[in-house]
Amino acid sequence: MALNLFLTNHIGSNKFPVIITVSFFIVLLYVAFTYHNYWTEYDGIYFLGVGKEILAGNGDNILSPDAPIGGPVLHAVLSLVFGDAFVVGKLISLFSGAGIVFFSYYVIKNIFGPRVALLGQLFIAFNPILQLQSIQALNELFPVFLIVASLYFITKKNLKLSDIIIAGALLGGAFMVRYQALAVIIAMIIFLLIRNRRIRLNSFHVMVIIAFFLIMCSPVLVYNYTTHGVILDSNPNFYLIQLQKYQTDEWRAEMEKEIDSSLDSSTNNPGIRIKSILLDFDLFLKNYFYNLSYHNPNKLFYFSSLDNLSILPAISFLGVIPVFGGLVYCLKIKLGRNNIITILTTSLITTSVIFLTGDITVHYFMIILIPLLALGILNIRNIEKNFLPLLVLPVVYFLIISTVPLYSARQLLPILIVVMVLSAIFFVNAIPKLLSHLSSANSAKIITIVLVSVVLLTNIGFSYKLFEYNLYDPLPDSEGMYIPGAGAHKGVIGELFSVFQETEPRHQFGKELKEIADILSKQPDIENSYVMARNLSYAYYADSKHIHTDFMVGMKNDTINQFVTKENWSPYDIYYSNISSYPVDKNNLYESTADYLIYQPPPTHFGDTTWYVKPVTYPDLQFLLDPENPNIPSNFELLYKSDSTRTVLYKIHH
Repeated sequence: MALNLFLTNHIGSNKFPVIITVSFFIVLLYVAFTYHNYWTEYDGIYFLGVGKEILAGNGDNILSPDAPIGGPVLHAVLSLVFGDAFVVGKLISLFSGAGIVFFSYYVIKNIFGPRVALLGQLFIAFNPILQLQSIQALNELFPVFLIVASLYFITKKNLKLSDIIIAGALLGGAFMVRYQALAVIIAMIIFLLIRNRRIRLNSFHVMVIIAFFLIMCSPVLVYNYTTHGVILDSNPNFYLIQLQKYQTDEWRAEMEKEIDSSLDSSTNNPGIRIKSILLDFDLFLKNYFYNLSYHNPNKLFYFSSLDNLSILPAISFLGVIPVFGGLVYCLKIKLGRNNIITILTTSLITTSVIFLTGDITVHYFMIILIPLLALGILNIRNIEKNFLPLLVLPVVYFLIISTVPLYSARQLLPILIVVMVLSAIFFVNAIPKLLSHLSSANSAKIITIVLVSVVLLTNIGFSYKLFEYNLYDPLPDSEGMYIPGAGAHKGVIGELFSVFQETEPRHQFGKELKEIADILSKQPDIENSYVMARNLSYAYYADSKHIHTDFMVGMKNDTINQFVTKENWSPYDIYYSNISSYPVDKNNLYESTADYLIYQPPPTHFGDTTWYVKPVTYPDLQFLLDPENPNIPSNFELLYKSDSTRTVLYKIHH
């Protein structure tokens, strides 16, 4: 009833937000079902498998290290009802992306009015990362949609109890799918406590939002406790051990030991896992401030990572200006005595601390960020009260999320609206005010329109290249090979010209993968056979089982048969493979052995993310690329070989 009233009152009087939303949906619907025809998103297929295993009653043998089971179960149920899990996954992402675009207008309008709201909505609709996520069958956008919807209620000028209840329930629903919602609910709690001096009322509202958050996410909490004996059945150590930049052999050994011990129910609790993260506190701090100062902001503003949410995603550092410019405008900062002292003091202290204990090449962003944060606190009374939730959100989000290095910019989508609303304020209010001192009002408007057009066109161009990179096989390298990751970014100008220069036909990424899977699907008893590969998509299309490997395990002198039987894999390597395979096998009940092996040389790089590469030597499997090599065992039968991608498929006769 409330939703119907909302739509009736707003859609008729605000046509442009609806037009933008519908256009976003139609364009990406066309892209999703015309150019994205092969399911290659590992996480999407993996979480679908987790959901299927839970529905089959095998939940006690399941571990989902970095996400709750709500999303996997939702996708599994809908795929059972509608049939095609790939189509279902893409439609969930499409509707969620369109919902984010739609609600973003009304969140911003709650605070700044229709002009800023419309431009902010345009910036969000044109964001390349959001567009890409909206066509992919992943477990990402639905919780972001719920978070953005909750922000609509929490940013109302006249905040009512019903708004707080709905916001808490929406965040509880988001938490059932992704843990990032926990940072958002903490930010909302802080906002409710500091918004005014009515301590008793604020405390009551905090209890209400927490209560409805817990009520909404209680099915997941109860399931975890009754199935696994813990409220949160996740283990961030899997994430840290692969992505943490600074590691020592001793720290890694202890982390692997903790992960191995997690099979013991007596040690399977979050307290011990947190303790293991702090095994080396100095190392933890070094990683934390690297994540907070450089790695995670890099995903937001683009210092060196093309995987970013910047409003100017193709030009490094420039996206910082609209965000910070809009923030300064909102805070109404004047060069008074207190502000000048704050800037000088915080800048001097921050710079001194960095030179004494940090690394200026890593922590330089703090020299800008900390003084601006101090100015924000000092001038917080100058902002609109209902803008406070959006300002508290990124601060709390970054402080919490920086305990880990983010592997993708999509993990920052819950705060995308903050970046875009500040940028919209910069272009709608700040720039015309600055230009009014230099030119006429009409000239200021023309310049502003030109600048906004440049931003939107830059995003369109970046989206084109981003979609091309993710949906099509790479261009051949100097040796004529199509190796994922072999290509290099040509720079903004180079990439722009390449749009007009490339004439070679491009194959959709996943086409060869599907061809290999079709070969597998014709093998006898394939549904009960295990395919050892890096990519889970083979097993999805072949309807087989999957053994995950990154081909960086085992011992140097192992034979290939010792490798595929996991004879010399460490307990951690076996455990990690088991929980990354299909079906997931946390308790090592199946003792799986590969019946088929798919090998391709590893990519030359892993994009912008630093993945930990073990210092140990691992089996040199390059000889598999040559079917005539004498090192290939007699029980290996070649079923497929690609000269371009250097992918080989072997059947293993036991």
